[in-house]
Amino acid sequence: MKTRLPPAEWFPAGVDGIAVRRVRLASGPELRVLEAGPRDGPALLLVHGWAVSAYLWRHNIKPLAAAGHRVLALDLPGHGLSDAPSTPGSYTVAAFARSVLETLDACGVERAALAGQSMGGKVVVQAALDAPARVSQLLLYGAVGFGLIPPWQALSPLLPTPPGEWIAKLIPREAIAFVQHRVYGKLGFFTERDVDEYWAPTQFPAVVRAQLRMLQEFQWGLWDEATLRRLQTPTHVIFGTRDRTVRPRNAEALARALPDGRITWIPDGGHVVMEEVPTQVNAQILDDLSRFRR
Repeated sequence: MKTRLPPAEWFPAGVDGIAVRRVRLASGPELRVLEAGPRDGPALLLVHGWAVSAYLWRHNIKPLAAAGHRVLALDLPGHGLSDAPSTPGSYTVAAFARSVLETLDACGVERAALAGQSMGGKVVVQAALDAPARVSQLLLYGAVGFGLIPPWQALSPLLPTPPGEWIAKLIPREAIAFVQHRVYGKLGFFTERDVDEYWAPTQFPAVVRAQLRMLQEFQWGLWDEATLRRLQTPTHVIFGTRDRTVRPRNAEALARALPDGRITWIPDGGHVVMEEVPTQVNAQILDDLSRFRR
């Protein structure tokens, strides 16, 4: 029977050129941050979505760093090896956006480009709204707020939350493999190691509880156009045409509301195009960083 990977074996264990650090945020939590590239290079912070970790960006960190960027990828609160606060209100959009900005502070970064996937896409938009001088540009991949999600989060109050260590048994490895099948489009396929890496954080009951709480506390709905019109940050919205997790029916109209925005479609891509077609995504990110650098 498979067992969960111990933290010492998680990515980037055994990978040269990616450092792991823990940073304490001003608001209290301690987060794990992966870092690569020159410290004096233009900064790029990569922000994952719900129930995953910085592992999402495993194919992107080193190529982007090799191009001269200081690349940071964090485990958001309640994810991966970061702290999982139990205080009510810890997992709202505003709280996550504060964590992103405080991560920049803790890493000594005054201004950065932010790339966010799924839930992380909504988080980085809020960070740019809250602190526009800190964010040079936004790259949004399958972003919550620009598409509709199935109403599964409405069922969260009905989900069991066994006490103690038993809650970790709610998430069998097979459930992670099923989700991986669902988030991919037709352009790539996940590996057994990918399933192991995404299953690994569920060994921590506090992380499982935190992610259940996010289903209730996070604001999963669409952005309103009036709010997006206030976003002056150059913004690139990217969706796979086969994204079944954040269904992009509203993406074109919402992207048009952005004062400095555009939208790109990746034919046959799913919800995790940075995993499915990393070479294409890396080239796209580097083009954006060059195009909008200020």
